[in-house]
Amino acid sequence: MSHLKKLALCLAPAVFMAMFALALNAQDNTMAKQDNMGNNMGNHVTVTGCLKQGSDNGGYYLMGDDGKMYELWGNGLSAHVNHKVTVTGMEEKMPSSMESKRESTEKQEANGATTVDLKVHHIKMISESCQ
Repeated sequence: MSHLKKLALCLAPAVFMAMFALALNAQDNTMAKQDNMGNNMGNHVTVTGCLKQGSDNGGYYLMGDDGKMYELWGNGLSAHVNHKVTVTGMEEKMPSSMESKRESTEKQEANGATTVDLKVHHIKMISESCQ
């Protein structure tokens, strides 16, 4: 076997590993959402509580066991109204069109609690009732 073929066979695994490491690094960098200034937009959050229908059509919220009110947006929420659920998502401001519709009732629903906008990526039902 020629020296060139031996060299290629020895270097191929090293090149593959380097490319794999770069691909993993790129994936990690895309996991944290950033605004146009490069700042992280929110934290990854998992919270458990009773899912309630908000006063506005399509609005949902959850009073977390941590005492905060989470104003939720995302898919699959309507099927779990009045269920105890665990939701996972990112703290992220709602689009301004959604926020302006819900802003007036948010304070009333929060009843003085700290409010957090949460874009839900996953929901798991814990119980069919909130007790």
